[in-house]
Amino acid sequence: MANDLPEGAPVMLRMSVEREHGYLSWLGVQMEDIAYGDAELTIPFDERFTDREAEPPTVHDGIVTTLIEQTTELAIRTTMPDPVNDRVDLLSTTVNFLEDAAHDLEATATVVDSGDGSAVAEATVESRDPQGTPVTVATGQGVFRTD
Repeated sequence: MANDLPEGAPVMLRMSVEREHGYLSWLGVQMEDIAYGDAELTIPFDERFTDREAEPPTVHDGIVTTLIEQTTELAIRTTMPDPVNDRVDLLSTTVNFLEDAAHDLEATATVVDSGDGSAVAEATVESRDPQGTPVTVATGQGVFRTD
């Protein structure tokens, strides 16, 4: 199997993530980069996504979980014959929360195993501390059924 994305797939996947998927569009998810087996998505910081009682307000863990789920799914899609239309169903997501995030979220994911109707990808979510230094917010894994 070639390790290249089919022609037009990156554009179609970007449109799907950024414009056509209601929830992801509302979150402002942006596809930064994709390659065969890898994906990078970001969510810009928005106070609507935070625990406003925290000081500073920090991004809700559900937003971080969504980003891990979507980035791992996108990475897996890049390995499929038809990345836009092939079926990919979530079986489980595991998230390890390490730090609070009070800035934009940046997630990267890499496929670590695929075949026999399933695939696994691992992801890391980073943000920045008040001084602008990158911090790892969470790590996680998505397990998907693939057809």
